[in-house]
Amino acid sequence: MSRHSSYVIKKEITATQAAYMAGIMDGEGTFYIGNYSKNLKNGDKYFQSRLVISNTDKCLIDWIYEVFGGWTREYTPKQTPKNSRKKVYCWMATTDNLLHICTEILPYLVAKKRQCEILIELRKTFTGQQNQKGLAKVQRLPRELLDHRQSLMDELRLLHNRAVNN
Repeated sequence: MSRHSSYVIKKEITATQAAYMAGIMDGEGTFYIGNYSKNLKNGDKYFQSRLVISNTDKCLIDWIYEVFGGWTREYTPKQTPKNSRKKVYCWMATTDNLLHICTEILPYLVAKKRQCEILIELRKTFTGQQNQKGLAKVQRLPRELLDHRQSLMDELRLLHNRAVNN
């Protein structure tokens, strides 16, 4: 099972759907920023962001996909935790769809509200060509912008670090 939808949801998300999604994200979701790739021409980091939910309930993942778009997939046997007795399914959202979802669920988040705010702030730094990846399309970005994105990623990682937060 693998489905991909790069479109941004154009329909209105109801308050009930947004609140339910916020609850899922608070409990099961991950707000992610990474920078594991670089522009080979100028060495600038390329920051990536996504929302991720992994769950053994395919019905839940299907509902999220139908309401919020994004991507779905099933974990491979190598990706599945050794102690799992069930299949694990994953849903992801990226780019403008991520921004749309984060904006809709932000008022309902509790535990991960700041993580959502960080992703919104990061996504707002992507405009025009700054949103493109690839050697020919990635322009040199201002150092202040790259430093700001790095600081957002660092803050998000601190929030993920359970040893620091407990």
